[in-house]
Amino acid sequence: MEFSFSLPTKIEFGCGALERTGILAKAAGAKKVMLVADQGVIRTGLPGRVRKRLEEEQLPVVEFSQIVANPRIKDCEKGAQLAIDEGVDFLVAVGGGSSMDTAKAIAGMLGHHTTDFKVIQYPQAYTEDSFPLICIPTTAGTGSEMSICGVVTDEETRTKVFCFDPKCHATIAICDPEVLYGLPGQVAAATAVDALTHAIEGFVAKCTNAVTESFGIRAVKLISENIREFVYERTPQSCEAVMLGSMFAGIAFGYSDTCAVHSLSETIGGAYDTPHGVANAIFLANVTEYSIPGNMKKYEQIAEAMGITGSGLSRRELCERLVGELKSMVKDLDIPLFRELPGVNPEDFPMLAQKCSVHLSAPDNPREIGYEDFLKILKTTYNETGR
Repeated sequence: MEFSFSLPTKIEFGCGALERTGILAKAAGAKKVMLVADQGVIRTGLPGRVRKRLEEEQLPVVEFSQIVANPRIKDCEKGAQLAIDEGVDFLVAVGGGSSMDTAKAIAGMLGHHTTDFKVIQYPQAYTEDSFPLICIPTTAGTGSEMSICGVVTDEETRTKVFCFDPKCHATIAICDPEVLYGLPGQVAAATAVDALTHAIEGFVAKCTNAVTESFGIRAVKLISENIREFVYERTPQSCEAVMLGSMFAGIAFGYSDTCAVHSLSETIGGAYDTPHGVANAIFLANVTEYSIPGNMKKYEQIAEAMGITGSGLSRRELCERLVGELKSMVKDLDIPLFRELPGVNPEDFPMLAQKCSVHLSAPDNPREIGYEDFLKILKTTYNETGR
């Protein structure tokens, strides 16, 4: 499958699409490129291939790799300063959400002629366009290549903060399923459940619409049907399906919102530096169970998209089976338990629940959720044991 399609972000999808990076960057007006990739991705050799394609088009390249999981404001600001010093006019991000969100933050700051992230930090609206940016996801999970949001960590408050604006989008997304073939199993599992979470929440969020619903429910079907084969066999067909599903999920939540799963995962990520996909996977089933009464019809549609059927079952019974399938999926993919995460301390739960209750995405959860509800979910999830 190969195609081109444009939202604000132009999509280039297909095996081998990465090899067109230089041509696409030059056609988009690039003169000097900053290549943004973290050290782990660099070791895979993919950024080196991208750099070669850029240089084949006579485009000078500056590399920025000071990126960690759950990227930091200060590192994004250093990247913006390097870009200014080097006279960069175009960015290419290669990697997962950390690399792409870092590049989005840098592009936003460059567009505003600043190295101060607070100038573009939500709720500040963008007053200028971001610098042009190509995003090349190397996992099928984050959806950052399609969203209008970047997520970074404020180290001082240990809180996730955002650059969030219609102008915070990639110019081009290059989605090449071939880059997934060598993905480590644990990374594949966490990022694929991350994508499924985006699809589900983009479909059920209160602010969703007919367009985002269509992308979301299609993504649910693609990812759920292929996730186990993708994680454990990494067949070309499953890689293509999950990459496509992840991209659709990015459109779904990127132009609607996420919900309470992300309120929890981003709060946990800020507090304990937990990988985002792992945190989403840990809370997905329990938040779904809580949220079902808020829009049972939509959760029934999710169950059907995931192939959960049963003659004579009521809507409630189908939704209960959905919760069971989500728990089974997370177990099958060997996602760690909440209590197994480094640093997790039940004494923190009241503080975490308070942060969740004021999180940006909490109001869009299909069922109203507040401090006491988040606290109960944290405790319930922490007390889960066994495999």
